[in-house]
Amino acid sequence: MNERIKSLFFLIKDNSVVIAESNLKDLIKELPKEISDIRTYDYFYRQFQNSSYFQFEFNKGYFFQKIEYNTH
Repeated sequence: MNERIKSLFFLIKDNSVVIAESNLKDLIKELPKEISDIRTYDYFYRQFQNSSYFQFEFNKGYFFQKIEYNTH
């Protein structure tokens, strides 16, 4: 695995990964059209500060997850 990658961000729908990115900004850019303009980057940043996994409150079919990797 690339040592520079510290975390991965996922968008999940119907128990399947829809998007996987190593950068939150890239994840937000790739959001499906049906949810892409509902919230800004700051909303997702704050959500991930509180939890590594959350359900999107504006469309309950989507879940967001962040996995952080410890580098040695």
